[in-house]
Amino acid sequence: MSDFYETYLTFRSFAMDGDRISRQKTDLMAEIPLQIIINDQRHTLIMFTPNKIRELVVGFVFTEGLIGAFEEVKACTISKVRHKDGEEMIEARMEIASRGLSSSMVTGRRISYSSCGICGTEGYNQMKGGLRRLKSTHRFSMNMLKALPDKLKHYQPLYTRTGGAHAAVLFNSRGEEVIHCEDMGRHNALDKVIGSALIKGVSPEDKVLLSSGRASLEMILKTARAGFPLFLALSRPTSRAVEAARFYNITLMDMARKTNRIYTHVRRIKGY
Repeated sequence: MSDFYETYLTFRSFAMDGDRISRQKTDLMAEIPLQIIINDQRHTLIMFTPNKIRELVVGFVFTEGLIGAFEEVKACTISKVRHKDGEEMIEARMEIASRGLSSSMVTGRRISYSSCGICGTEGYNQMKGGLRRLKSTHRFSMNMLKALPDKLKHYQPLYTRTGGAHAAVLFNSRGEEVIHCEDMGRHNALDKVIGSALIKGVSPEDKVLLSSGRASLEMILKTARAGFPLFLALSRPTSRAVEAARFYNITLMDMARKTNRIYTHVRRIKGY
């Protein structure tokens, strides 16, 4: 249900050129609230870009540890609602298998903004719940990995138009695109890719996840739960991201300024 809203909106703006100011039209990313309701309990309000909504919701509840497989989603109904104050939002009502979840896990009651993923200690501990070290022994060609950043631009139409979108792209070991998603938030883009992979039944053990944003702790935890063995970012990772990648057996590398730095588990790179 990606047709509730446009993914970008056009605004009047003014451009400065020396001493002159001229009228311009600027396309900006749409920012829409998404209320996720799980088993009739309000869980999370996400600010996001309104495309691949079902994929985002599935990916989010999976990386939150609320489901262990797509088959545990019994129903997912997405609709546009208008609140009493007149504000419109998208509402996703999910019915999932309980799996012995406590009511506090289902009733998260938190807000996730585009720049905010894990909110508080409870959210952090919940994301870590049930995570295991990856067992993938697949190895990847450095020549293939070096070519991926140049391919990224082909999967960033929203960024090309607005200059404000993050992208996450899943590639196979031959460097072929499997899934690509964009969103105003880099963790939302990642959840969309993970949700798409779950829905399509994509096997994770020989895949590379490329993110246009930095690798943070939350991004690595999501990657670990999805089972992708290699995370490639275009900017420097955080310290906690490196520590988590080392612990969960994920190869983490960046290509910031073409430096091709590998921080963890370099054995997955052929030629080492």
